[in-house]
Amino acid sequence: MRIGLALAAVVAAGPAGAVACSANDDVPAPVLASVTPDHAGVGAIVMLSGSYLCQQPEGSGDEVDPLACAHTGSVTFGVVPAVVTQYTDSSATTEVPDLPAGTVEVGIATGGRTTNTIDFTID
Repeated sequence: MRIGLALAAVVAAGPAGAVACSANDDVPAPVLASVTPDHAGVGAIVMLSGSYLCQQPEGSGDEVDPLACAHTGSVTFGVVPAVVTQYTDSSATTEVPDLPAGTVEVGIATGGRTTNTIDFTID
């Protein structure tokens, strides 16, 4: 039995009010490592690189293509959602949304979790 499954059994059987673990608990939090390029104009295509962007536990059907995701996350520039054109466990390609020039924080929300944010400059 995996440690995560043993812990889930203990928590589920614990005192009233205890919260049971989910399969997602075995997956590390998603991390955003870079945005390339780090500045661009509205409509430009940028690539966000990171890890654990799919938020899929091991053995969840990803054996066919380890980078394929059962679902995709949502990318935001500040609070404005962006159109995602490609999404894998380690990267997302997106279009810079229509925002005024300046610096915004870019992040990804996926599987009920959010990545750290990275500053991006809109030209």
